[in-house]
Amino acid sequence: MKLSKASIPKVMVSPETLGDRLRLYSVHPAYEYRDGQRTSNLIGYTYVVACSGLNGEQLGVRIPGKQLVDQSANDHLVKFDNLDLRVYPSYVKGQRGIDAIGLKATASGITVIDG
Repeated sequence: MKLSKASIPKVMVSPETLGDRLRLYSVHPAYEYRDGQRTSNLIGYTYVVACSGLNGEQLGVRIPGKQLVDQSANDHLVKFDNLDLRVYPSYVKGQRGIDAIGLKATASGITVIDG
């Protein structure tokens, strides 16, 4: 099967891919974008975690709504509720074809599990 520009965003990735140890690295606000420009409309927060299953690579997980944990939870293990992982294509401006495949994540909640 060859994936197309339309089918790539429909590909889901198993949460087990991230590993069993997700360590919170940082928390920052997530804003709405319109026409490629950031607005002042706060839509949620992004929780950046280091993933044991990806050799410590970091991934931002966006959760809509109010902030659920703050910076005091940094360096603690966390788990996410209803974690949804998807791939997306990245293109080089002015060139044809996909440059890279990225991973984006959303969830409905986060819980600190070691502290």
